[in-house]
Amino acid sequence: MTPPRVVVVVSARMASSRCPGKALAPLAGRPLLEVLLERMRSTGLPVVLATSRGADNDPLAELAGRLGLPVFRGDEDDVLRRHVDCAHLHAADAVVRVTGDNPLTDLETLQDLVAAHVTADADYTYVPGDALLMGILSEVISTAALERSWAAGAARHRSELVTLYIKEHPEEFRVQTRPLPPGLYRPELRLTVDEPEDVTLMQAVFERLEAPGKVVTTREAIALLDREPALAQVNAHLRHRAANLRSVALDAGITGNPDLARETRTARSGGRGVRE
Repeated sequence: MTPPRVVVVVSARMASSRCPGKALAPLAGRPLLEVLLERMRSTGLPVVLATSRGADNDPLAELAGRLGLPVFRGDEDDVLRRHVDCAHLHAADAVVRVTGDNPLTDLETLQDLVAAHVTADADYTYVPGDALLMGILSEVISTAALERSWAAGAARHRSELVTLYIKEHPEEFRVQTRPLPPGLYRPELRLTVDEPEDVTLMQAVFERLEAPGKVVTTREAIALLDREPALAQVNAHLRHRAANLRSVALDAGITGNPDLARETRTARSGGRGVRE
């Protein structure tokens, strides 16, 4: 039997209400998006940049082109449709969804998710819980599940939270959850890039850890922040996206673990609450 074709789809745009142009923010002399795309290429899986058709995203497409990576340009607002069409164009049976604001997307976890997804012939494979808020996670979704989500879902299911329909209707899909590898669960750390302070932190991390030909690991970044705890305070006051908090809250219904919902309520009320 021919193994399923799994394609890494990195979704990025220049537009951002909180930090416009963050995809091109320099990390140790390289644009953030370049760091992330090279990181994904090191998995050995096919990698595609998925962006929208707006001319403001031309620099992102040109960057991927310079790296020799294909670019898919689709709908500006319908992010789910963009993933469906990209999967079709690249004959993907499943996509690894990676968001362009997570330059420290963990490769160890990604490889585990892909292997588990293929073995189980799943529709959706992911790590549940508030580890999502760290900004290190990818998720694996079958093309069939993306298609069903778009066809059956409403407009709210088609925005940035691509898996919202699946999480609201898990009984319709073969959903598989996986734990984080030991040592990576540090939900107090914010390793995503959504605000200027996030850029400042990532620049400090990569200035300290980057070297020619090196892929900085998530574990190395966590170890650095443990050695230099003042760095982690640079963005510790920021609030998480409301969409991500909603996603984590839905995990309780999938896993049967009410603690996940409680963790999300804590995140809403604490120093890293909801960002509307």
